Amino acid sequence: MGGLGGRGVAMRVVVMVMAAVVLLSITILSRPYSDHLLLSLEGPLPTDHPELLRYLRQEVLVPPATGDYNLLGRKNAALLKMEKSEVFYNETLRTLLADKRGGFFVEAGALDGESMSNTLWLEQERGWTGLLVEADRTAFLALRDKRRKAWAANVCLAPTPFPAKMLFTQSSHAPGPLSKPLGFKMRAMNGLVQYSTKQVVGDSWFQRVQCVALESLLMSLGVQRVDLLVLDVEGAEQAVLNHLDLDKFNVQVLCLEWKKQAEQQVVVDDLAQRGFELVARLREDLVLVRRGSEYATRLPTTTLPKASETVTPRTVHTAGGST
Repeated sequence: MGGLGGRGVAMRVVVMVMAAVVLLSITILSRPYSDHLLLSLEGPLPTDHPELLRYLRQEVLVPPATGDYNLLGRKNAALLKMEKSEVFYNETLRTLLADKRGGFFVEAGALDGESMSNTLWLEQERGWTGLLVEADRTAFLALRDKRRKAWAANVCLAPTPFPAKMLFTQSSHAPGPLSKPLGFKMRAMNGLVQYSTKQVVGDSWFQRVQCVALESLLMSLGVQRVDLLVLDVEGAEQAVLNHLDLDKFNVQVLCLEWKKQAEQQVVVDDLAQRGFELVARLREDLVLVRRGSEYATRLPTTTLPKASETVTPRTVHTAGGST
């Protein structure tokens, strides 16, 4: 009898569980709204949403490559003539970063990972790794083929604290004789339409690209310190910085391209309030270092190489002299 009674109780439990499952299924199926819609009603997806971070890690971020580099080297048309900004960044960063090994960089606007790269030498000579961000699909495919030893993401950095799809300019057919000597530099002007000049917009095709907040990308990788942040995102730099906690990710050195030179002082003052000091400038290119950083102590007591037109400690040298 005890056995029969036990089986009866078990059956009742099974029936109750099945009934609960059925009721739950009916509730879900009869609800005319998806979880996605209900979440969207609460506002834009936050930068640290667990599902977003999981999606970025599994679907967006490409792990560092293994094996030998696949670089063009001297065959790269874009390296035949170094731009002044390339020389400036190369000399300034080599002085600031010196022999530091094993650091972490973020380079946004990474192009093909070789042409105009500010970080390739850090991988090859100093054992650094990092994150390469490039929104242009053609450039990104070339970047992946270089086998860089860093994470890579084919997205644009969002000028908002949440992900969104936005219009991105895309170079039309390369303009004749300039296409060969410039190589991938031809695609360096691509950027979000809302920050592009009328000339760029007028000469472009357009595509919708996925934009993601830099904070989300860094959190998905578990990054806690960024030794070097290079932002060359064609006018969206201020918006990207406004939504990046420089202290949370312990950013040490910051490189910015700021084409509107009349606004540079405002930018420098704003970053000074966030703990950064301008140490080098060449026209539209700025280099800032966190106060108290290990890199601040690496500044020389004499001026840097003349070609870079940069600095003694706490003295900013520009193309027109020092300030």
